[in-house]
Formats: sequence, structure tokens, C-alpha cells
Amino acid sequence: MKAILSAVVFLFGFNSALAASSATNTSSSTLGKEKHKVDVMLLMDKVFNINLSTSSYDIEAEIILKWVDHQAVKTIKNKFPEHTLTGDRFHKAMETIWHPEFVVSNELMPRITDFKTLKVYDDGTLEVFEKFISQIAIDADIHEYPFGEIDLTLDISAFTHEANEMVLNPVYFEIGHGHENEQVVKGPWQLANKYVKQEIDQRLSSHEALFSHNKFHFVLTHDFMDSLQKVIFPIGAVMLFSTFMNFFASLKFGPNADWRIGGQITLILTLFALKFSLADEIPVTHYLNFIDELFIIATIVVGLNLLTSVVINNMYQRNPDGAAASFELTYKVLQPIIMIAMLMWAVYSIFFGFEPPSGGGH
Repeated sequence: MKAILSAVVFLFGFNSALAASSATNTSSSTLGKEKHKVDVMLLMDKVFNINLSTSSYDIEAEIILKWVDHQAVKTIKNKFPEHTLTGDRFHKAMETIWHPEFVVSNELMPRITDFKTLKVYDDGTLEVFEKFISQIAIDADIHEYPFGEIDLTLDISAFTHEANEMVLNPVYFEIGHGHENEQVVKGPWQLANKYVKQEIDQRLSSHEALFSHNKFHFVLTHDFMDSLQKVIFPIGAVMLFSTFMNFFASLKFGPNADWRIGGQITLILTLFALKFSLADEIPVTHYLNFIDELFIIATIVVGLNLLTSVVINNMYQRNPDGAAASFELTYKVLQPIIMIAMLMWAVYSIFFGFEPPSGGGH
């Protein structure tokens, strides 16, 4: 009888231990799949080298990833007495705990990290700080350039942890430290707005897995005076000079022919030189932006004035009393009308009738 009771007690104890072990494993497995909420704080120190011809810009930024993990804090405190870890101690501590990792999804080359730190707090909070420099791709609608706005984006994406394991939660986004006369955005640009979008999306490296994304947008406007002196005034001056030569230098008087035709040739060469000199500042797009249309209209105006000057001069030489005078007068009246009509079309097509391309990018 004692043997039977002992066997029953043994089996009961074994089943209880097995159940407890199973419950522990289940709990451990559930903990491993727990979704971590990681707060993201981003500060942009400098935005520079904005190059629309290569569709890129450089950025210097600081980021903090903050999350709560009491067990990780306990593990680190048992190995390291410091509250702030850097260098080798940082890497050794990170190897022993769960921690978030991120990539800049729209960077053109891997970011350069200046330094990283890990801070641990007694309340179970951990903070990873990183200062980095990266070159970012521009994917924005810039059909109104050099007017309008350009929306630049820094896309921070989870790297090793999928969306069911970790979510990036943007809680802070600032441009500059707020110092007086601080110029964060370098060049002829002004900050107009900033905002953040939190998304769950795929990455090119995976067609099935979903990752948490924080897209930090900052909207810039181009300086009007810079646009005026570099683009609008030179192109306008070329068209105006061409029109004045066409209107006041009648080819009825032979000596006008040399400098009127030569002047139009000089102006069209000036246009080509201007376009070349602004090559680094003119965006390369698969659609026409405002500055493209201005150059096209100016080229048409000067080109037509050059060709008609040659034709009218030839007509005067062949038959001074023929139709040359009436043809010259007619074109003299029509040319300014044609130029103004093309300029009005450019303004309407860009600022009123334009439909942004799909995706809004280049």
C-alpha cells in the first residue's frame, strides 16, 4: 500500500513540475515576443549641401531611442557601475540585452556615426544616444522651383526588429537647438514647416516583413532674392534686350543688320552659358519645372528673333521695296504678344494647372 501511495505522489509531483516548467517556458516565450515601444527623439543640427541636380542633401543629426526594460537595467548594473556607457563598454552592454536598432531608409550611403552612448536609469529606462551624418535622397515635388516649397524627409526605420516586436514612437522633433541667430539650414533656404509621420511599411530587403517607420519631414522655401538675382532677372533681361533690338533696330537701315543679328546670337549664347552656370542649382526631373519653362521660352523668343532678323534682312537685300517692311512690322507687333502669352501659359501650367506626378517625386 505504501508503495502504491509513493508511486501516486511521485507521479503527481512529476506532472506538477512538468506543468510548472511548461508555464515558465510559455511565459518566457511570451516575454520574448512582447512588443517594445521605443520613443524616438530627433534633433537636426545641420542641413547642408542641398543639391537639386543630384537630388540629395546632407544632414547632421542627433537621435535618442528610449525604452523601458527593468531586467536589462538590472543586467547592466550587475556588470557596469556607470550610468552612462560609451566605447567598448557600450558595445559590451548592448550585446547582453535586447535593444532597438534603426537604419535611415532613404540614405544614399551608410551613415557616419560620430559617437554613441547608453544611459541606464533606476526606474528601468534605457536611452541610446547617437550623433550621425548622412547623405539623404530628395524625393519631392519641385515643379514650382525656384518658387514654392520642397518637402525633405528623413526616414528612420526599424532594422532587426519587425513591427510585431517593436514600434518606433516619435515624441520629439526639432530643427536646431534654439540658439539666437542659429542657422541650421545652410544655403538660400528657409524653414517653413516640420511634421512627423508614423507608419508601418516594408523595406526593400524584405517583401513580407513589416517594420516601424518614423518619417521626419521638414518643408523648405527657396530664398526669393536669390532666385531673383540668379534666375528671374538674367532670363528676363535677355528676353527684354532681344525684344528691344527686334522692335527698335529696323533692318530697313542696312547698318542695323550686323549688330541686331550679332546681338541676338550673343543673347542666345548668354542663355546657354547661364543654364550651364546654374547646372548645380537646377533640379533634374522627368517633368518641366518653372525654371525649365523660363529657359525654354527665353530660347524660343531669342531664337525666333534671330531667325526672323536673318529672313527680314535677306528680304530687304533682295527687294528693298517689297514685302520686307510689312513683314517686319507685323512681326514687331506679334513678337511681344507671343512672348507674353508664353509667359502666361508657363505661370498657369505650373501654379494652377499642374498635377503632381505619382508619388510626388523625381
